[in-house]
Amino acid sequence: MEIDEVAARVVRSYWALLLVMTLLPLVLVGLAMSGREPPYTAATRLQASSRATDAAPGDAGVSIVVSQVKAFATSENLLSGVLRQQHADRSTVKTAKAIGVAGLGTSTVVELSVKDRDPGVARRLADALGAAVVKEINESNQGSIRQQMDDIDKRVRTLEKRLGPLSRRAGAQPNPDIGAANERERVQAELTDLRSNRSDLQTQLSSAGTASVVQPAVLAPRTNPVVMTAAIAGLVGLVGGILIAVVTETARPTIPGQRRVARRLGVPLLGWADRGPEQLADLGRRVRLAMKKEGVGRVALVGAPGPLPAGVVSSVASAVYGDGTKVVTARPGDDAPDGDGDGKGGTPPAGGGSGKGKSSTSVVRAGTAVMAKKAVPVRRLCQVHAFEEIDPGSDDVVGVVVVVGPVTRAAGLETVRDLVAASGWPLLGVVGAARKIKG
Repeated sequence: MEIDEVAARVVRSYWALLLVMTLLPLVLVGLAMSGREPPYTAATRLQASSRATDAAPGDAGVSIVVSQVKAFATSENLLSGVLRQQHADRSTVKTAKAIGVAGLGTSTVVELSVKDRDPGVARRLADALGAAVVKEINESNQGSIRQQMDDIDKRVRTLEKRLGPLSRRAGAQPNPDIGAANERERVQAELTDLRSNRSDLQTQLSSAGTASVVQPAVLAPRTNPVVMTAAIAGLVGLVGGILIAVVTETARPTIPGQRRVARRLGVPLLGWADRGPEQLADLGRRVRLAMKKEGVGRVALVGAPGPLPAGVVSSVASAVYGDGTKVVTARPGDDAPDGDGDGKGGTPPAGGGSGKGKSSTSVVRAGTAVMAKKAVPVRRLCQVHAFEEIDPGSDDVVGVVVVVGPVTRAAGLETVRDLVAASGWPLLGVVGAARKIKG
């Protein structure tokens, strides 16, 4: 099955459904959000980490930093503390949903935004949240290292206090204290190790990076989300409508377009039944050619499936017969030899005056009788009937013509194939109708 046929099946058969499913959510969202003031947005920028490894292109460090800032900013404890500090009567759950964090390129600078109906509250919350997040990040990255450095500093101060008395006792004259000298050496060695460890911790502290506030909170230009939200709702509704159409089409397949129906049946598209006189005349010529090819004198019009409206049958029948010309027998004396056709003053025909030995014809066109000067040959009439009017017991060979609208159910074509197979009648072609056929 071709892609364009799939699209045509969905659009032609379910265009009303798709239209409703698109417009209904759009209108509902627009009505629900109409009259609402869009919230104010305050944004601050944070240097979440100064480590070069976090800003490496292609590395996942940037996304990790963004996730870390989002986790700290929306945590219950931090958020409730900030709200109490700012005296903001806001719910922590709703405030957490109004917080957004976005990365800026491949850098570790992130933008923290807060939405609120009050511009002042939005700015205060953004600034307070930024400062609290920076503090939490620094505490998380540097807290353990600083604690170890504090412990080392305390131990160093304690050992330095012991080192002075030990040195005096070890250098006392004339009797130096050998034990004090040994203790002094041990204290000095420990101090050397502690100072080395502190230097290593200082290096780790420098490489851990320091978070900071790069830009205080500023109010962003206000944007009305009604249009965007309504457009998204309409798009979601359209997708839902397409899914419904696909499921329905899977259960009850259809064939879009009259030419595709003709191609499925393996017969030509003979013409159109409702596109004006010119198309009707062309339809009549094509049907007569098909009848001549198959050698049939009668045509049965069938729907796919179901009976056809009388107007459609009459329209096709008149098109097949021709241009409305009827052949009728002239009255006696209408072919008077005077040639004026009035039946007066002429010489009666030879062999008697009854006029029954010779006849002429007249042509009736559009309801007006025009007398012909000589006989017109009588053309064999092409009988076109609805299938319901055909006598099954007749021995006449009947050609079948299928009349279909813009969309045809696949089950209808199976009905037509069953009819052709059961009757043995030849299938002449397909006649299209631009509008849906209602029998």
